Amino acid sequence: MVKLRFRVGGMEFESEGSIDEIKELIAKLAAEGYRTEKISGERESLREFIPDQETLVRFILSKPNFEHNLFEVAEHFFGRRITSSGLDARRYNALYRRLERARKKIERDYGGHFEAVWARGRGGELYKVFRFIRGRPPQNLETPLVNGDGIL
Repeated sequence: MVKLRFRVGGMEFESEGSIDEIKELIAKLAAEGYRTEKISGERESLREFIPDQETLVRFILSKPNFEHNLFEVAEHFFGRRITSSGLDARRYNALYRRLERARKKIERDYGGHFEAVWARGRGGELYKVFRFIRGRPPQNLETPLVNGDGIL
């Protein structure tokens, strides 16, 4: 029994079976005119696959206002967008968590905070764009700080 991960037309698949069954599947796809690309015969460690925190920090710092989004980061490091479902789910979640830690480090080192703003992508999907704002984060809007001259 073997497991094979492959991509056909931008979609990723995982198939399990005997070597002959896998060969037959690929032959059928090729006969139909589909171009297949082997991704990996074995599951790779996410630690090796996801950029480390320092690499992510350098990437974010290279952007104006440290503005970034997960799609842009994935395209830069993986060469394509990834999604939060399907075969990409583990990679997406691991990258998202590591980006959170990278943002926290930048906030501490540069004295500010990241603000998340919703944006709509080319395909109509919603995603967050993170922008760095210098200074302390805004206080709770329901109870604004007030001095003698008005709101701070």
